[in-house]
Amino acid sequence: MIAPLTLAARPPRAPQAKPAADPATGAADGSAPQDAHAQEHALALAKAAFDYATEVQAEGEREREALEQLLLAQLKDEDDVMKKWIAMIA
Repeated sequence: MIAPLTLAARPPRAPQAKPAADPATGAADGSAPQDAHAQEHALALAKAAFDYATEVQAEGEREREALEQLLLAQLKDEDDVMKKWIAMIA
């Protein structure tokens, strides 16, 4: 029999200090804010990545459905063969 896992208690963590916002730029880490072109580029990259992931997922779903249809056709053929064998015996 396998013994159940026990989780060791974790010690509490110290609160983390957040960096103060730079009054000149408003950025929390002191860097300059992104310009509109960089934001559009980042948005376009995120959209392209999402579209690609959606296409890959859709293709996987189509393949799964095709394999499922093939399996069902094979099971139907095997069932027909079994019925014919039973008919020959009886």
